[in-house]
Amino acid sequence: MTSSARYTLVQLLQDFTQASDRYVESTASENGMHRRDLSALSALMKNERSGRKLSPSQLSALLQLSAPATTAMLDRLERLGYIQRQRRPEDRRGTIINLTEKAFIEGRRMFLPLSQSLSRVIEAYDDQLIGQINEFLHEAVAAVDTARGQGDRP
Repeated sequence: MTSSARYTLVQLLQDFTQASDRYVESTASENGMHRRDLSALSALMKNERSGRKLSPSQLSALLQLSAPATTAMLDRLERLGYIQRQRRPEDRRGTIINLTEKAFIEGRRMFLPLSQSLSRVIEAYDDQLIGQINEFLHEAVAAVDTARGQGDRP
């Protein structure tokens, strides 16, 4: 690959990131939410799919928010019916964040158009190329985290 092609790839990754950011911004705005609210819901859903429940402090670290900002955000999400805070069963001093059914229903509604649009693009490629793209994107995410000074994320 030429240096020109590499430069174009980096530019396209930046364009993709910015387009994704615009989607999240407009989706949050259309639903009376803040961008960070959607980021929080996304992080909670990703961790829940992996069998993990996050505490407020873990979510705060993941989103790089202060404790007061995280509390205000969680209060908003709880008022909107997207989350419930629960004492940890094994240690009642700690709290975990549970997503409600509404969070999953509304999350699907908000992101289904994006998912369908990306799926149409992905369908044009064979499994071998998709595998290579998956590997590249996994490494690209790790590179961004490394550049940010953080390794593995929850």
